[in-house]
Amino acid sequence: MRNFLRKLWLFKSLLYVFAYFGRKPFFSGITKLLTSGAAFITLKLNNINQLSETKNLAEIWQALMPIDGKHLFKISEINKEPAITEIYLHCPLRGTGDISACYKLMNYDRKLMEKFGGNLIVLESQSNSGKQYCKLAISKKE
Repeated sequence: MRNFLRKLWLFKSLLYVFAYFGRKPFFSGITKLLTSGAAFITLKLNNINQLSETKNLAEIWQALMPIDGKHLFKISEINKEPAITEIYLHCPLRGTGDISACYKLMNYDRKLMEKFGGNLIVLESQSNSGKQYCKLAISKKE
C-alpha cells in the first residue's frame, strides 16, 4: 500500500486536482489544506529517521518525490547554499501565467522542507517562465 501511494500517476492526478482549486481564489483555503495534508501523508509514508541522516535538504526533497518519478525531480546544484533543484514534471499550470496558483501548489514542497528545517523558494515557474521545468532554491532556515 505504501508504494502504491508513492506512485507518479497518483502524484500527477492530485496535482491536477490541486491546480483546479489553486486557480480559483475562492478555494485558497481548501488548496492550502489539500497541499498540507498531502505533505503530511508523504512524510508519514517515508522513513523520516533515514531521511534525516541525509546532509543535504535537496536530497531529502528528491527522496520524498514519487518513487517511479525521481528522474523528473533533479538536483542541479548541491555543493553550495542554496541548493538548486528542477522539476520536469508537466505542470497543469504551464503557460497559464497564474503564479499565484503556483505558489499555492508549492505549499506541498514548502511543508516537506519545513519538516527538516528547510526553506524552499520557486525561482522559475512553468506557469509563467515559458520553460519546460520549474527551478527551486532549497536552503536551511536561518
